Amino acid sequence: MSAQSGIPVKTADKLNSALPIDITAAQVQQYPELVKLLTELSQRITPEGISVQVKQELEQAEEELRHEKHSWLLQHTLYKEIEEFLIDSELRSQDVALSPDDKQFHTMLQECLTFSEIGDYLRCSPDPSCKVNLLGLTEESIHNQNPHRKNLAYLQQKLIPQIEERLADKCENLQNFQDVDNALDSSPTLAKSSQLPALMEAQKRKLEEDRQQLERLRMAKEKQFQTYYQTLLDSLHLLEELITKYRLQNQMEHDTVSAEWLVGKCDGLCLKIKLIELQILSDTYTHETAKALQQIKDTLHGAKVEAEKSKTYVTKTLQTYESLGSEFDDLVIEYQTLKEEMDNKEWALSELQKSAS
Repeated sequence: MSAQSGIPVKTADKLNSALPIDITAAQVQQYPELVKLLTELSQRITPEGISVQVKQELEQAEEELRHEKHSWLLQHTLYKEIEEFLIDSELRSQDVALSPDDKQFHTMLQECLTFSEIGDYLRCSPDPSCKVNLLGLTEESIHNQNPHRKNLAYLQQKLIPQIEERLADKCENLQNFQDVDNALDSSPTLAKSSQLPALMEAQKRKLEEDRQQLERLRMAKEKQFQTYYQTLLDSLHLLEELITKYRLQNQMEHDTVSAEWLVGKCDGLCLKIKLIELQILSDTYTHETAKALQQIKDTLHGAKVEAEKSKTYVTKTLQTYESLGSEFDDLVIEYQTLKEEMDNKEWALSELQKSAS
């Protein structure tokens, strides 16, 4: 492949990686104006399909959200740790009696925590800019109602070391759980636990890189699939052309020759049948046979003429009889009766003559 023919491929790869599209090298060559438009869009749109300005604003908002989440998580962690500290102290007091100072310390800590929790419920409106508080109370007024506000320094001085110790134990346990491969390492666990945030960030970055790599592999796989699919279509098109041009064309010529041969064969059979028919007629109707048939024809013609004459005579006679009306019917009946009587008498006479002889 020449350098000039590779330019559309590089341009297509660049646009596909810069924009959420799938353009081919053939389309790059076919639509140069579209390529120009996509190139300008790639300078203003991220691969995710959003504008660069919106992406910057989104990153800034995410950074502010990350900072707020970090502050909230610090406070939430301290709050939960103090709650667990009080619960553990309550459970321990059921087995071992606490000293008066410890009881007083726990009571003061519990009440201070309660007053601190009340401040979280003062803002009853979901709007952060709203200045209306529950029952008109403020955090300052709640703080002034705390009877132990003058002893906060004492509480912090005694509570902070214990909280730090508890958090250090949890960090060590978390480090041991996270770093199983280096369990035999003799370096201090607490010192290694300070590296947990960086380790977790590194793992998150590794996961993000793996996700991006998988996304690139997916896009490459889809692109490869499209290439294979287009190659398959081209191959099928070429195969269809080859079949049409060579196989089907030769088949058409073969079918044409076969059809012409069959037509000629049918014509020959028809002529042969006609010849056989003429041969049969020639053998059947000889000179003597034709002469006899002619005599038969003349005889039948004469009989037909006589029959037609007789028919005509009978028809006229019937018409004459019909013209006489009903009286003729009576005469016919009377004639028939007389004829029957005469026949009977002749028979009787003949019988008498036979008897006399």
